[in-house]
Amino acid sequence: MRNLITISKRLRSQQGQALVIALIFLAIGALTLPPLMMLMGSALVQGTTFENRTASLYAADAGVEQAIWYLDPANSPLISGGLPMHTGESRTLPGMSIDGRTVSVTLAYLAEDTYQIMSTSVSSTETISITTVVGETFNNYTDIMTHVITSQGDYTIQGGQASVTPDTGDNAPIANYDGPWPGANELSAFYYVNTTPYASATLNVTNYPTGVPEILRLGTLDIVATANAVYTLEGDIYITGDTLIGMTGSNFTLDLNGHSIYVKSNTAGNQYALRIGGKCTLIGSGSIIAEGNIEFKPNLATNLSDYVFVLSVNGKTYMQPNGNFYGTLAGSTEVYLQNGSVTYSSPFDEYGNYKIDFPGSGLSHFWGIITWSIS
Repeated sequence: MRNLITISKRLRSQQGQALVIALIFLAIGALTLPPLMMLMGSALVQGTTFENRTASLYAADAGVEQAIWYLDPANSPLISGGLPMHTGESRTLPGMSIDGRTVSVTLAYLAEDTYQIMSTSVSSTETISITTVVGETFNNYTDIMTHVITSQGDYTIQGGQASVTPDTGDNAPIANYDGPWPGANELSAFYYVNTTPYASATLNVTNYPTGVPEILRLGTLDIVATANAVYTLEGDIYITGDTLIGMTGSNFTLDLNGHSIYVKSNTAGNQYALRIGGKCTLIGSGSIIAEGNIEFKPNLATNLSDYVFVLSVNGKTYMQPNGNFYGTLAGSTEVYLQNGSVTYSSPFDEYGNYKIDFPGSGLSHFWGIITWSIS
């Protein structure tokens, strides 16, 4: 009985210990939770700020590209008052609204064939301005198209799996190419599409059965189809972010129709700025250009009368096509051909005109960026 009384007393003497432990944890939580919540809040604010600033920068950059578009003689008459022609003279270009941001652009005359562009993007939270000086340049880069493979670095042809024609002679592959090579800013200005930005990150070509119009996408883009048919480009496509074509969805055929797909993304390393997959079959002549790496794995139904130009401006062109490729493969750091047949074809049609649009191919001048700054 004495032992039972002792145990009972000991149990009664432990009353309140759980409460003490709970209070200790509550105290620790009270001390650590506010700083943790503040840290999480700061991270969310920083992420939102970074996203907003990136979108504002894209919008301001679009204003610069719009001004360059207006400098083309075919478009200059659209400027109220015409192009400024004297030092100190400037014009305010038509405003734009991009992703809820108001973009205003001013074009000022500096010297003959030299202009200053100030593009300002204003949102409810911030203002970002890009000031750039552009000058008219006269460059011809068509020598790149005289080889079946052209690389400023090296090229690799996977033995036994890939074939290249010709392998000798004037149009044979060339490594360490030291001829004129276009810069990303030059080509970006050359291919820019002045139209209302495409809002979605997915472009379903099935929605354009009579022809895909020119597209300006400020951000990433996934080009897919939901019906197996032939879809024809009726204008150029210009994308500022990493791009996928025919990687998912239904099989479809894309007729380049002499137009260009330009990807203004410099993604490099082991990643790709542009990836074209086996859901897409390419036909017709056209240009496929990215500032960064290109992974080229489509089906091909082209023939010797077509000319396809694939160019990585600053990176690698990795080729694994399914079918016969006719045209030129070009890459700044490397061209790697793993399998498939690559044959050089002429970029000229029967009348002596170029089949594609590239600096020097009938449009021998464009506006190049001399200086560029952000404030």
